[in-house]
Amino acid sequence: MYIYPKSVDAPARLKKELDSVLTLQADLDASERALQTTRATLEKEHDAADALETLNSMERTHRRLLDKVEALYSSLNVQDKFPELEGVNLEFVRVLLLARDLKINIRKRAIGSFFEWDKLDRAVGGKDKPLGTKLHQQTRKAIAKRQPALMSAIRKFNKYCEQLEQLYDPTYAIPLPTPLPTKLADLRSEQTLLEDVWITPAEGKIPRWLEDVEVRHGIRAILK
Repeated sequence: MYIYPKSVDAPARLKKELDSVLTLQADLDASERALQTTRATLEKEHDAADALETLNSMERTHRRLLDKVEALYSSLNVQDKFPELEGVNLEFVRVLLLARDLKINIRKRAIGSFFEWDKLDRAVGGKDKPLGTKLHQQTRKAIAKRQPALMSAIRKFNKYCEQLEQLYDPTYAIPLPTPLPTKLADLRSEQTLLEDVWITPAEGKIPRWLEDVEVRHGIRAILK
């Protein structure tokens, strides 16, 4: 049986909290590399016993800090807000939530642009009331003005898709989002634009039509 995820808005507060924890984690990772480099240097010295003892103390403190970061992450209650994501990599969760919110924003912008283009097309084709030269030009300028922001958002979303693919573990069983076309004409016919980014694992095996773009293209070709 295949169960679809509930529609849940990713809370902005949770993303900020995850960002803070990840920043701390990155700082501690940098500290760990510095400690390892220092140990490698001191162990080559003959009279470095006192320094090594101090370094041992610093490493113990570092391990305690790592434990505190883990405790801090646990206190965010990600599992309570998204119980299905328990055990999923922290960075993967953060990017997944960002991608979901960004795609919702992209869809709203894109659909707004499509409606405006349709209005222009109908007016030019005589299917709707003529807009008038001035209003027609204003509408075209408004569309052109908003398009760079939309394309920038799409490129950012596509980068999130790349990150998620790199961080993905098949045991997560979460269908990965598909990158979006960066041309408005192609975006208009892109079926995945209307799909939300999944933030919950699938129960059972993921259907091929959902995880394989080529299968979806084949299905659409057959239905034409």
